[in-house]
Amino acid sequence: MAEIEDGEVRVLRPERLVSWSRAAAVLGRDPKTLSNWCDEIDVPVVRTPGGHLSTYVSWVNDVLMSARPGQAGDIAEVTSRWWTAHFPQLAREAA
Repeated sequence: MAEIEDGEVRVLRPERLVSWSRAAAVLGRDPKTLSNWCDEIDVPVVRTPGGHLSTYVSWVNDVLMSARPGQAGDIAEVTSRWWTAHFPQLAREAA
């Protein structure tokens, strides 16, 4: 959860990050697929000081929980709900 004050984003509850490659492995996808999702649906991504990509554990969990047996979840819908729940002031509509 975060709030915006005077144009600055302040995190109210710290979110754990997971590396891009680990997130991809947990989701059963190639890291390039996650990068494509970033371009298409605004997946939450954090670039570390070393230049590596990470994402939020809570987003990965939400994606996993959206899947049903034999049917993948709707990544755009999950991502849109994630932005609204975690950063309501920055919430965006997934493309």
